[in-house]
Amino acid sequence: MMFTRIASMTVLCAAGAAFGQCDPAWDVTPGNPGVGSGYADPSAGWDDGTGEALYIGGSFDRIGGFNNLRGIAKYDPMTGDYSRLGTGISYGNTNGFMTSIMPFEADGENLLVVGGFFSSAGGVEDTQSLAAWDGEQWRSLGAGFVPPQAVWGMTIGNIGDGEKLFFGGGFTEIAGGPASGVASWDGLSLEVVGEGVGMTGFSPFVNELVTWDDGGGESLFVVGRFDTIDGVNGTKLGAVYRPNSGWEPIGSGLVAQSSTTTLDAAIVYDDGNGEALYVAGSPFRPASGGGFNSVFKWDGTDWTPVGQNVGGRVTALIEWDDGSGPALYMSGTATPDINYFARLEGGQWVPYLGGVLGPSISGSWPSVFGMGTFRGDLVVCGNFTRTGDEQASSGVALVAACTGDCIADFNGDEVVDTRDVLAFLNAWNADDESSDINGDGLIDTRDVLAFLNLWNAGC
Repeated sequence: MMFTRIASMTVLCAAGAAFGQCDPAWDVTPGNPGVGSGYADPSAGWDDGTGEALYIGGSFDRIGGFNNLRGIAKYDPMTGDYSRLGTGISYGNTNGFMTSIMPFEADGENLLVVGGFFSSAGGVEDTQSLAAWDGEQWRSLGAGFVPPQAVWGMTIGNIGDGEKLFFGGGFTEIAGGPASGVASWDGLSLEVVGEGVGMTGFSPFVNELVTWDDGGGESLFVVGRFDTIDGVNGTKLGAVYRPNSGWEPIGSGLVAQSSTTTLDAAIVYDDGNGEALYVAGSPFRPASGGGFNSVFKWDGTDWTPVGQNVGGRVTALIEWDDGSGPALYMSGTATPDINYFARLEGGQWVPYLGGVLGPSISGSWPSVFGMGTFRGDLVVCGNFTRTGDEQASSGVALVAACTGDCIADFNGDEVVDTRDVLAFLNAWNADDESSDINGDGLIDTRDVLAFLNLWNAGC
């Protein structure tokens, strides 16, 4: 390698360097151009063998300026391009959408499992609403779904019989047998969770799942919109499946504010007082009493409201560290008081980095539907056109974290300046593995571009 090959590039970029420590900030690169119509929702980082990329799903036909990218697309952080997975997703004769994207190791093979409401993946037989991508082709999991059956949420966990992928939705039948909206896949076979008696309520479905030990052993907790699940009374809106005893209410059970009340989010989070299950959605309350609220936590004994009632519908909860320590973040729709994206601070939900702004891509107000993480940054997906700092971004944006492991501070002196560029170039010229910034196992000019992009951003 020769230093002279990139000396001119260094001079050009030096003027844009950020000096001093960075602050968490919006990165709107994936949203320009982003979603052309519809919205974005689930996201996940995954390596198909060619390097880690960001996969984004939702309800769209166009993203990144490319047509015919329905439901899910791969975003290459090195090139900024979106691409289709094989021949893509078919919606059929309905308005399709993707709700879940989950990397899962199945029988020793690394797969990307997706769920939602669509007619097929890549035209492969029996991929209605549930399919797996292996990096080259789509595969069936053998669910045997038929319209209008959909998958709404996924999680990975072990409730006593090995790690499995659990998924929930509105299905009452799977692989030819009865189901109650919850099933599992171990990479080889599908299994109904419970007796498969069914669900009751207004268009019932399971929306989110999480495994946790609340003192009764590792169990599967689910939330959504249902009056009963698997024929068990008291399970309205939320239930727990205990391997040795079956489905039961979570504590005293839950009460809906209206017939359309839906719970969208569940996460295990420790606020410093021990782990608890946090549940969110449209306003609801415990059956034991108290006022309606957007978020409650269950510590294994009691339900407690979390923050203020933000109204509307909380769509997701996530734990993330922006460099100031782990915290709980929420997203929502019809929640203008928090600008649809907030962090729990001092017991209150506060708009984070100004939230997101409209006008929306489609619909009457902006929304954030999903959050995920990618390379330490927070991925924010929804139906918005601007971030809280007034940058244009269509449906997808990142919040770049500032951690102690700041790549731009290459020499480790806690200041991001031209000395970091020189330190990096010296390592790069010496073929030092520390200069493999993009992590592809090669030390080449793509690492220079990756480092300079980070350096210009300040972190």
